[in-house]
Amino acid sequence: MTNPVWVWAVEHRLTGYGLNKAFLGPRPEDVGPCWSFSRYGRTETLLPDGRLVRIGGEYEDSYDADFYIYNDVIVSDAEGRTEILGYSDAVFPPTDFHTANLVDDRIFIIGNLSYPNIRNDKAQVLVLDTTSYSIERFDTTGEAPPWIHKHSSELAEDGGAILVRGGLICAPRWPVLVENIDDWRLDLHTGRWERLTRRLWPRFAFVRDDGCQNHLFWLRRRLSDRASGRPEDSDGFRAKYLRDLGPNPRIDLLETLYTPDVPHSKMPEVTEERRVHRLCVEGVTVRYVEGWHDIRLTVEGVLPDRTVEMIRLDLLTKLAAIENSTINCIQVMVE
Repeated sequence: MTNPVWVWAVEHRLTGYGLNKAFLGPRPEDVGPCWSFSRYGRTETLLPDGRLVRIGGEYEDSYDADFYIYNDVIVSDAEGRTEILGYSDAVFPPTDFHTANLVDDRIFIIGNLSYPNIRNDKAQVLVLDTTSYSIERFDTTGEAPPWIHKHSSELAEDGGAILVRGGLICAPRWPVLVENIDDWRLDLHTGRWERLTRRLWPRFAFVRDDGCQNHLFWLRRRLSDRASGRPEDSDGFRAKYLRDLGPNPRIDLLETLYTPDVPHSKMPEVTEERRVHRLCVEGVTVRYVEGWHDIRLTVEGVLPDRTVEMIRLDLLTKLAAIENSTINCIQVMVE
């Protein structure tokens, strides 16, 4: 399915927006997304003969008319020639935020975020043959990780196994993405998954009962405006995100949202992280990750049940008062 326009887009590293603009194309809102070379969550694997194999990826996110998750393979050789290979969804589902490990003439493609209707209970594993460019599902047994993406993977045991760590996992019973806190091993000879750790840390996700985004980011902007003497933007961009909050949200509780009434010390923030807060409670790290739809609370070790419950209830009560909404608390556990 190599297309000269797409090859030109590869050579010029164009986004879907840039390619459409270059050819004065129609509005994607009217005709659908324009093909994009620029993507997130794509892998690039350099082969010994100089070929660069780019697999899948997504352009933008669902809010954008050019949003699309790709199921193609773009191969550029050492001389700069480009070939684009397409597959049916049944053979190669739209795939992004996976990993790719080269083993001899095969690339093992592990994990995927993809569209919600494509996700499954267990991690996706595919194999790309670099001699024929065929893609096949890699049948696995054993205890596999849940549907996983944004993880890391590395070859082990002289290429006989792949170790998977980190990333995010999802399951139909959870309303949000949650962190993968365990390590997994895939035996490439037998296709058997093995769970190497079983960290039974208490973990909870807090979401609004109505399924809407929370208002924490915009409330903090309002506090910042007040502190600096700026107008509160009552009719502008920020205000529209706060109109459905209802009367008298407890904005004062923002300052203590992540300070439960148990003895603790605050831990330094990590520069590369955003909206992550850590406390030390009885020598155990308690971590809060604030998202647009949820707050994830993780106790990274063992604390008395009463202490964990106090921390959980503290966040639940404060968040409900801030949001003027019923908050659901879902316990997360990979069994």
